Amino acid sequence: MKIMVYTNSMNPAGGLERVISKHINFMALSNQVTVLTKEPSQCFYELPADVLLHNLGLHYKLNLKSRLCRILFILAHLFSTVWLLKGKLKEINPAAIYIATPLNLLELFLAKLLRAQCSLSDVIVTEHASYSGYNRAYKFIIKLLYKKVGLLCVPTKGDSNLYKEMGIKNQYLPNPLSFMPSSFSTNQQKIVLNVGRLTDDKQHSVLINIWAKAKYKDGWILKIIGSGENYSDIVNQIESMGLSDSVIICDPTKDIESEYVSASFFVLTSRVEGFGLVLLEAMACGLPCVAFNCPSGPRDIISDGHSGFLANAGDEEMFLNRLETFLKDEALRKKFGSAARSDSLKFEEQLVRKKFNMLIGKHFKFN
Repeated sequence: MKIMVYTNSMNPAGGLERVISKHINFMALSNQVTVLTKEPSQCFYELPADVLLHNLGLHYKLNLKSRLCRILFILAHLFSTVWLLKGKLKEINPAAIYIATPLNLLELFLAKLLRAQCSLSDVIVTEHASYSGYNRAYKFIIKLLYKKVGLLCVPTKGDSNLYKEMGIKNQYLPNPLSFMPSSFSTNQQKIVLNVGRLTDDKQHSVLINIWAKAKYKDGWILKIIGSGENYSDIVNQIESMGLSDSVIICDPTKDIESEYVSASFFVLTSRVEGFGLVLLEAMACGLPCVAFNCPSGPRDIISDGHSGFLANAGDEEMFLNRLETFLKDEALRKKFGSAARSDSLKFEEQLVRKKFNMLIGKHFKFN
């Protein structure tokens, strides 16, 4: 059966693109998959050789620092996107369409209207963000269109229950573990790791402020791996606080496993998370984690006091206390790291793939 995956781009090295690439691999086992992106670019994550790649010829780069510019850009590109998408729907003629964001779903709905097709029963939506983190426009799209899709998969139990309370039928489907590591951390190296895009939601400025207050950090390095619009601000903060010797920023890498293995524990200060795939990857490599207990995501992955620590959302002192606990106690890092490895297996790829393809087969009778 022919499935079209429609998304803005597969070029970024983000968690969204990593999960979409995994879902593409799952679907491609027994279906013909075509990936349609807005911009002509390479895929950062590897896709099956028989997956077809199409694009709309657009260059989609949001100014995430300015909300007004972002809104005007979206509105300006909406018409051209919808018109081009209408043509691609006719050309590809998919039996089902995979969507990963509310805005892409709106674009698809409008393109279908241009073709006098109002139904979204052939649409698979996999949610990748927390409802609490969406703006009003996205929440409006969700309330308007999510009830109409054929299959909605939600990666966290909290959001899954929330959608059900809103009368939106969905299936809980956690994100899969991205890889099975070939080696594991010894939890002895003096490296604390953070991985994520340098955006406001990840709150790297908060992480650096916490790190500046930490005791027992002599000889330790806070290593941040990521890129994004806040890069210059974060570098300036590090320099102005005199932390250049203990905080470093590195570009995204495809060999992320070696970065996890070379660290001793992982920290995440996100304000919101759709899931928190980096937590799962870190735990699979034997890293205990410290994260804010934001509305959804980390609480599904970290067992507080067993495989890591959950600090109350926004409570920087509590986060600092948990971070310092790991800095000074190697035995505890090893104990929690072993538990983290075991807990990560609940999200093993084969288990998630089986459930995802079962849901597709049940709802669309493809297989």
